[in-house]
Amino acid sequence: MMDMTDNAGDAAGAFDFGIFFFAAVGDEAADTYRMMLDASRRADELGFAFVSTPERHFHRFGGAFPNPAVSSAAVAAVTENIQIRAGSVVTPLHHPARVVEDFAMVDSMSGGRAGISIGSGWNVNDFVLAKDAYETRRQRVTDDVQAIRRAWREGTWTGENPRGTEVTLDLFPRPVQNDLPIWLTASRSEATFRQAGRLGTHVLTHLENQDLGVLRENIRAYREEFEANGVGGTGKVTVMMHTYVAPTTEEAREVAVPWLKRYLLTALDLETRAVDAGGSMSGGRTGNPLMASEDGRRRVAELGINRYLAGTSLIGSVDECTDVATKVRDAGADEIACLVDFVGDRDRLVAGLDHLNKVRRNVAAA
Repeated sequence: MMDMTDNAGDAAGAFDFGIFFFAAVGDEAADTYRMMLDASRRADELGFAFVSTPERHFHRFGGAFPNPAVSSAAVAAVTENIQIRAGSVVTPLHHPARVVEDFAMVDSMSGGRAGISIGSGWNVNDFVLAKDAYETRRQRVTDDVQAIRRAWREGTWTGENPRGTEVTLDLFPRPVQNDLPIWLTASRSEATFRQAGRLGTHVLTHLENQDLGVLRENIRAYREEFEANGVGGTGKVTVMMHTYVAPTTEEAREVAVPWLKRYLLTALDLETRAVDAGGSMSGGRTGNPLMASEDGRRRVAELGINRYLAGTSLIGSVDECTDVATKVRDAGADEIACLVDFVGDRDRLVAGLDHLNKVRRNVAAA
């Protein structure tokens, strides 16, 4: 029987919000880090649930964050209560024992606040770091979840050393938490949601490739698998959404839309390079003919912006974003991960957290 005794079985608490970083400014990293730390401090003061940083490689899009253990350790140093998550760790690029070592450090530094989301990776170019792992990356995720859980709990790793001798080694430092909270990163594939349910992990997802109707069905499938595999509780579903809240919708859009367009064009460049290298786009999508030209990518970005402003983001006034967040909650989600740093203005980003906190309180009151 699969080992599924980590914190994923805990009953879901009140609907909540955290902040999520994924800046597309790889060559302006120093400013990104200052913004990350300032926003993390403020989110901690306001009582948000978590801060999450990603793992990305070899491109401006997310390129300020090649190692979420390092960014998590920095956040641990400037916060006191907020959970510190990595979203996502691409475990096929890493040895599971190193993942345990890295995040046990974060857990120890933070007094037991570490959590990770695990992803299989999609960008073929990232796998220059582990080229033999690309074709088997999805199966590796299943194996990695179980290996990381076991090593975290037991504090040992068994493997073969260069002399061909099997050895069991102690892992240090020892973490504060007995079990590491684990999410599985999912796009729109029902199979991935069901895999998370079978593994007994939480789910980190987004609305890039699914609408609220599809999300509702995927969450239903996740809960179904969770229950069928005998894990207590219902698991937790976290939905990432691009977020900028202001006093009025007009002000929010005036600030956010130019930044969002820049952000999406950078993301589309990354996707184009992955396809050109023989891979696929994120979410397993095939190439879009419009992506072949700069004008085409601008059109795709404009379509993306229109979709975000039509209810798949938290870009707007407090009342408007409260309505959207309530619909996400009603679809069965437990949390929203608010991707805030596509807005590259530090003062506006941090000030926007106070407006976002009003959304959080409104949804909680409802």
